[in-house]
Amino acid sequence: MDVGKMGVKFARIGMLVVAVALLSLGGVALAQEYVDVQLDPVNDSGVSGTARVTAAGEGSEVNLNVSGLEPNAEAQASLHSGTCDMPSASFAALPNLTADADGSASGSGTILFQGSENVALATIADGEHIIIVQSGGENVACGVIPVGASVQQPSQLPETGGTGFPLAAVILGVAGLGALAGGLFLGQRQSSSRNS
Repeated sequence: MDVGKMGVKFARIGMLVVAVALLSLGGVALAQEYVDVQLDPVNDSGVSGTARVTAAGEGSEVNLNVSGLEPNAEAQASLHSGTCDMPSASFAALPNLTADADGSASGSGTILFQGSENVALATIADGEHIIIVQSGGENVACGVIPVGASVQQPSQLPETGGTGFPLAAVILGVAGLGALAGGLFLGQRQSSSRNS
């Protein structure tokens, strides 16, 4: 067999294996857990919206989108345990909202217990916590944070705590680099033998 062709083959295989390994590692960084909350009107307010609560390290963040507020009105969002019909006291203030001329508002921020301690998504995604939006001192929208079973996570990723997926990608990458180096070496060897 021609050593030069074999070197090119090894180099191509090596590049392919390295590319697959890099793409595999990239998928790990994209994993993100979240729950979506539907905010429904309270007291015939006409205010509704959505909230996405996302895991962020040891805590969580919220992104709120609300419509139906009075134009240019101020609104406050807060996290409670309980139900929309019987909420408990607030334990986490969420981002303040300011409606535009159409009555729409959005905001995002970190969820902090009593303003200072991270709140994990698993803690509040239990079906027993709610998000309330208030405007003018009245509750205008409310939504139940769904139970943890509905936490969205891409299915192709490993369970948390496992290292098999990144380790496999690293091993695959090292094998690819080895094939690439071998192919380049054989190509260089063929080139040297032609020049002799």
